[in-house]
Amino acid sequence: MKITIIIVTFNSSQFIEVCLQSILRQTHGMDYELIVVDNASHDKTCVLIEEKFPEALLVRNPSNEGFAKANNLALQRARGDFILLINPDTEWKKGELREAIQFLIDHSEIEALGCRLMLEDGSWQKSHGNFPTLIREIKEVFYLPRVFPNSQQMRGVFAYQDNKEPMPVDWISGTFFLFRKEMLTEVGSFDEHYFLYYEDIDLSKRIREKGKEIYYYPEIEIIHFQRLGSVIDYGESPYIYYHKFFGFNFAEILRYILLLKSFLRIWFFLSLSFFSKRTVFREKLRSNTNTFKYHLVEAPRVLRSLKVGSKT
Repeated sequence: MKITIIIVTFNSSQFIEVCLQSILRQTHGMDYELIVVDNASHDKTCVLIEEKFPEALLVRNPSNEGFAKANNLALQRARGDFILLINPDTEWKKGELREAIQFLIDHSEIEALGCRLMLEDGSWQKSHGNFPTLIREIKEVFYLPRVFPNSQQMRGVFAYQDNKEPMPVDWISGTFFLFRKEMLTEVGSFDEHYFLYYEDIDLSKRIREKGKEIYYYPEIEIIHFQRLGSVIDYGESPYIYYHKFFGFNFAEILRYILLLKSFLRIWFFLSLSFFSKRTVFREKLRSNTNTFKYHLVEAPRVLRSLKVGSKT
């Protein structure tokens, strides 16, 4: 039994050493290979990997190809029976990789596992949930899934309940994605139309459509050093997803929902920033302002492109 560990990097020198050290502690006594695909970093990411982790196969992309395409490049080279995709800005804190693999072996109906993610401040990060629909997007606008995390009727795109036991879910985050390699022959790899975000939800949906289960596996816990200030919602990815699975009209309606969501968030975090000096509120205000601008100015171009593409 061999495990292939795949990491996609882009200017990850701040995190990659801690990430690889924590992962390699999990591989003692295991047959494994480590593949790192670098998306044209211009910092010291590649130098650090070559000097300190010679066991890693480093693949240098001449340009930033995005998360989906870079992972697919590594998957073509992977020889493991099991594949672990993990972000470079993570640190393994709890649980055993071999036990997670054994969990998959013992449960043939389960195709993939996600883990429990923690942010640097110790808070729990949303890392799984329910497949997106317009109704669920509207619920997210008004924080209903967060306010009523135990209500089946209020379920949104994300799960807001920090469950302590393994459980079936619709999708898991690509930050940590463990699965059988044989799955790729049946459902395919990542859809390369996505540059970043939603490719994990897309792949999860195709897995579930084949009748296989996906599980949230909190026995493993990792810290995710997410750089919030650089996140501009999900860019064009939600439009690609809705167009692919629901059609153009649904993608067009989604724009107005996302505009409303970011507009309300701006006022919400503006108020919180006024009354509190916490940096996180100012970061979220900036992030939602950028998000609103994107869906107002850039989304029409994305939608036109999708509409033209669907006619060709």
